[in-house]
Amino acid sequence: MLAFSGADQEIYDKGMELLERFVPEDAFMFTHVNPDVLFFITGGSEKHAIEACAKLDRVLLWSHDGDNSNAAATEVKAYLDKKHTFSLLWSIQQQGFANYVINFQQTLSATDKLKDQQLGLIGNVSEWLVASEISEKKLRERFGVFLAPISWDALRPYSDFEPSGNFMQHFEGASEDELVKAARVHHLMTSTIEENHLDAITVECFPLVKQHAVTACLSLSLLNDMGIPAGCEGDLTSITGMMLSKALTGEIAWMANTVKIEPDKVRFAHCTIASKMVRAYNIMTHYETGLGTAIQGEINAEKLTVFRFDSELKQAFISIGQVVDRPKLSNACRTQVDLAMPEEDIKKLQTHPLGNHHLFLPGDHRKLIELAVLWSGMEVI
Repeated sequence: MLAFSGADQEIYDKGMELLERFVPEDAFMFTHVNPDVLFFITGGSEKHAIEACAKLDRVLLWSHDGDNSNAAATEVKAYLDKKHTFSLLWSIQQQGFANYVINFQQTLSATDKLKDQQLGLIGNVSEWLVASEISEKKLRERFGVFLAPISWDALRPYSDFEPSGNFMQHFEGASEDELVKAARVHHLMTSTIEENHLDAITVECFPLVKQHAVTACLSLSLLNDMGIPAGCEGDLTSITGMMLSKALTGEIAWMANTVKIEPDKVRFAHCTIASKMVRAYNIMTHYETGLGTAIQGEINAEKLTVFRFDSELKQAFISIGQVVDRPKLSNACRTQVDLAMPEEDIKKLQTHPLGNHHLFLPGDHRKLIELAVLWSGMEVI
């Protein structure tokens, strides 16, 4: 808490009363070392705030509507902007403040969960993903995640593994032979995760398809159902977003291609959606190769949060979409969805795309994701 020099105890008592009235119970604790939040009780506290911010690279500024609190916080916000120190200014009396605080708690919890997590890259980033490779250094700096590259040559052939019983019980609707092969792939994936102590994986899957005519699509789907973020094509940008969505919400986003952009809607599609995100599905072949197995499902949400990072982890695209159709066309990946999206966001997909694959979470999580990416040092376009 910050007040003018020489403020008596009554001033700080008033500040405490404001916190107890407007801030959710047990949402904060006091510290004199590297605080996340500065609460301006009065004006004249600007220099104290600057001193408190000297060693911080990001901070929340809380104010209230009296005693020149907002005036002081606004001045300090301008100073921090000039110094390129990230800050957000919230009045504790503004509408929705309690939700802001809850989102901030979730953000701090998520960033803490991600620290020191191990992300496995099986194979390489697929050669066509020219805007989706993140450096090990950037992953570590931004989210504290370690990258663990694993070559296909370092792994035992999938055919050496017994079919996963859990997998066979989960999926039905394909030929026994194809399911058995896919179940062996799943056993390979789970063993690799366990042996390398991985928290998430992304898989360059086309070598598996080309060499053995088997896909990892169903395994990646099941891993996401199991709460293990699992992406394909070695897409490091997408799996990073999937890891963040899991840490923030407990749910793992679906990654999908941008298929068709129209003035009022966009079609997205992919073959690896988690089965719990669809209300009905069929087991099909993988779209691009016509081999192996993949999910063709009808997504069960009506509203989806849409987001995507850039490969430098400097920018994020965040939007919302209303499901208007669930097509099953033959010229796109198996699970497909048409989303009505804000016109200005559709234009961004055409004029300033951050890449192909986008991520989708059921419901509206825009404010939570926006706060998390801002707090992580990224800009929302």
